[in-house]
Amino acid sequence: MLFPAVSLQDARPSMKPKPILTLVSITALSLVVAAATRLAHAEPAKTIDPPDESEVELSVVDGGTTYKLFQANLYRVNPGANKWEFIEQLYDPDFLAKHYVERGGTILRKADNGELILVRRQLADGFETVRPLREMIGLESGWTGFTLQSPQTPSVGDYVALRNRILKGQSDFLDNRVETSAEVVHSGKGALKTFCAPRTGEMVTAKASLDTELVHFVKGEDVWFSAWYYIPEGSGMPFTVMDLETSWIKQYPGIRIVINESGHAMLELKWAAKPKYRQTKGKEIPFPVGKWTHLTEHLRLSEKEDGLIELWQDGQKIVDARGQNLPLAHAIYNNLEIGISAYNDRTKPATLYVDDVVISNQPIE
Repeated sequence: MLFPAVSLQDARPSMKPKPILTLVSITALSLVVAAATRLAHAEPAKTIDPPDESEVELSVVDGGTTYKLFQANLYRVNPGANKWEFIEQLYDPDFLAKHYVERGGTILRKADNGELILVRRQLADGFETVRPLREMIGLESGWTGFTLQSPQTPSVGDYVALRNRILKGQSDFLDNRVETSAEVVHSGKGALKTFCAPRTGEMVTAKASLDTELVHFVKGEDVWFSAWYYIPEGSGMPFTVMDLETSWIKQYPGIRIVINESGHAMLELKWAAKPKYRQTKGKEIPFPVGKWTHLTEHLRLSEKEDGLIELWQDGQKIVDARGQNLPLAHAIYNNLEIGISAYNDRTKPATLYVDDVVISNQPIE
């Protein structure tokens, strides 16, 4: 198989299985810091002298403590000792050379078996053919994985094992589902139906999502995304309905479309301080249930405050902002996740239909 393992953006590092395309996976800087803080007490700290500030990739304050990212490594600043204490490597500084090849302006992704796979600058799917989930996964369709994190498969090991059984035709769904369906469609004969049971116990979130790790967007480029969504009456409200992430940095940081606690669509960068891009206060438009709703997103990628963030709902612009929408200058957004990519309700299940999905580096007609 050439496809990467199911996306693990909510997984704990110690539970991460070996992926097929050798991807790094894990979630936001605050979680990395918390886990690393516990580890730091188990062995002597490694320290460095503070480098020139111009070489620092990221500086963030969490709980009164300053953390800095330098040459792919995260450090805790110890001002009294004038030392930086090593916490963890957040990414492989050689990830680009190890996993990509450029030939005549064409970018190719390296698989573990040595095969070179053309990255996707555009991907479109109307889910017209109703077929088993395992038949949706492949290089022809462009979809490379799915996540079913649920009460019956709460851990990474659990839902990766289920994923593998489903792909081999050895298992059906247990509770959460991702499938094509003719029940409710926006156009054509089918749509993607995602069903998510409420999270239980110590689960951070529940998920029922479809993803691809073959897209490719970098700093300075435009990203256009369009999809139609339908939430049935009586369903719980999904928290996240689209994620655009990098798998090469721990915790899969990236920009995502969120339906917030007030029921309004917005965007959030899942990284460090998690900047949020909301609708204008007092002029918010609720995200409806019981009807098809069209979301269109436009980004111009930047790790600085000059990034462009735009979001339309049913043709009306609801977010028009400038700010950071890329974790680091050299980050590659290579993972697109659609469906219920996060669901936090503990009381009732959620169903979300998605249709006519398009992502592109060009405006979408």
